[in-house]
Amino acid sequence: MPVERTPAEQAREAYARFLPLIDAEDKERCVQFALSALESSELDIVTLYEEVLAPAAREPVCSLRKRPLCIWEEHVRTSIIRTVIECCYPHLMRLRRVEAGDRTRGQMVIVCPTEEYHELGARMAADLFTLCGFDVTFVGANTPLQDILEAVGIIRPVFAGVSVTGPYNLIAARRTIQQLVALRSSSGARFRIVAGGQAFGDDVALATSLGADLLVQSYDDIRRASVEVPWVSR
Repeated sequence: MPVERTPAEQAREAYARFLPLIDAEDKERCVQFALSALESSELDIVTLYEEVLAPAAREPVCSLRKRPLCIWEEHVRTSIIRTVIECCYPHLMRLRRVEAGDRTRGQMVIVCPTEEYHELGARMAADLFTLCGFDVTFVGANTPLQDILEAVGIIRPVFAGVSVTGPYNLIAARRTIQQLVALRSSSGARFRIVAGGQAFGDDVALATSLGADLLVQSYDDIRRASVEVPWVSR
């Protein structure tokens, strides 16, 4: 009789099977792997993102070439993972409709400040916030400060997310968050400012010292933040 695997074991095995595909830069098979895992319920979309795609994006060594990844290889890997994410979007929205119907928790904007070009983590976060009921506008990498403020002013979100991967971009994050705080104060808006990304790690104190209201680094963090926001009909 086969031994039933735990969810953690399933995730580790899935990652071990995905890694050679991404190391080989085989976009087609990477997409097929992800869609098959979702359709068969081997993985749910949160596990796929957090236990397979995110670790693969951070993996520093190519197992096939037996050496650290070059910058161009990192870019290729990122591009493949972004394609996988986009191909999973219909599955994500079907799940969102099952969970939420035609309800919403409101608008959200996710940005990366000026000179922050790493947006993959923010892109995954956009989908996970969507899964939790938000209508997310993903602005993405290297967004000028004035354009961030304009987007938030027009969209009037419940949450404004600022994602930073490189620690050297924390200065730009501080400037962005401070200007969002000023916009909130001057406009009377009530949006909360969410910080996230590798530059913050698990340092809540760092995020709040820059002016953010909360730090979000996982789906569990997103769910906890979401329950504070009531559902409304569209």
